[in-house]
Amino acid sequence: MRDGDDEPVFRKCRFGTNRYEYNPANPVGRVLIVVTVIGVIVGLVVMGSSH
Repeated sequence: MRDGDDEPVFRKCRFGTNRYEYNPANPVGRVLIVVTVIGVIVGLVVMGSSH
């Protein structure tokens, strides 16, 4: 079994709320974090360049 296979993609937030967050211990969670950051940056650039 590879490292991180037993980790869930999403985990409950540690601050006591009912929210979920990406789990960076899982490889799919890491990819989702990177894709989200890139998507937000691209979205901000597109919104900023369209006057």
